[in-house]
Amino acid sequence: MRPAILGLSLVVALSSTVVTSSAFAQAGQRNLIQLGQRQYDELHYEEAVQTLSAAIIRPGNSPQDELRIYELLAYSYQALQRSDEAEGAWRLVLARDPERQPSQDVSPRVQQFFTRARERWEAEGRPGVARPQTGGGGTTTVVAAAPAEVRIEHRSPPQQQRGRAVALTANVVDPGSRVSRLVLAYRHNNAGIFRRIDARGQGGGAFAVTLPGDAVRPPLVEYYFEAVDATGVPVQARGDAFAPLRIAVPEPGGIPWWVWVGGGVLVAGAVTGIVVGVVASQGSQPATLNITVVGN
Repeated sequence: MRPAILGLSLVVALSSTVVTSSAFAQAGQRNLIQLGQRQYDELHYEEAVQTLSAAIIRPGNSPQDELRIYELLAYSYQALQRSDEAEGAWRLVLARDPERQPSQDVSPRVQQFFTRARERWEAEGRPGVARPQTGGGGTTTVVAAAPAEVRIEHRSPPQQQRGRAVALTANVVDPGSRVSRLVLAYRHNNAGIFRRIDARGQGGGAFAVTLPGDAVRPPLVEYYFEAVDATGVPVQARGDAFAPLRIAVPEPGGIPWWVWVGGGVLVAGAVTGIVVGVVASQGSQPATLNITVVGN
């Protein structure tokens, strides 16, 4: 039987700021911090950690932004009983502002935890803080060196068959030996909390991990890599919760469709019956997309 032309033409006008979902629309740096604050206030601690982790690894944070992000991370980690991460976040706060104190409206438990973390940090010589040194020419201030930049190298596969696990590899370039673990965060489509599993170190900065087949379902699976330090606090990421990497998962027998993925690449997938989704543009000029759907 000859294919019938359904004649569906989809025209999408795209501006420089494209709304792909309510979450993606809030992905501006300041909006991420505000969203993380709101999620913490509403007791959605896992969501708050996910949002604030995305905010801290993006460039452009002011010193006050960094302070607020790490402080909210510390509160959220402690609420989740993730003590190592909470202390690590507090240390990053104190390195930036040694006189910082928790908000007065937090619980005594949080105050006590902070006090103990601060005492350990001070006993170690207040790492990360600029310190004065006295020499023959007087007193000079030695500024703590900025940490060496971490880089995650990874190429995302364009698509995978439904229900089949995806073997992923990544290489971490870590001149300052800051990274303790590489974590894979993933979810089906664009809904819910990202599940997290540790990648396996292969030596020489190489990591491997398998994205489980139960998450590989049409129309797509989203994921990102997060490099964390010894306390579990993120230091770098490849993708994040608001700009994840995506793998198209075609529905067998479906019609072609297109989905925008992080990094500015269009990849093909498939759905049945109707074209759905949003195409995004990073350019400053509107774009028009015309789609003709061919059915049986």
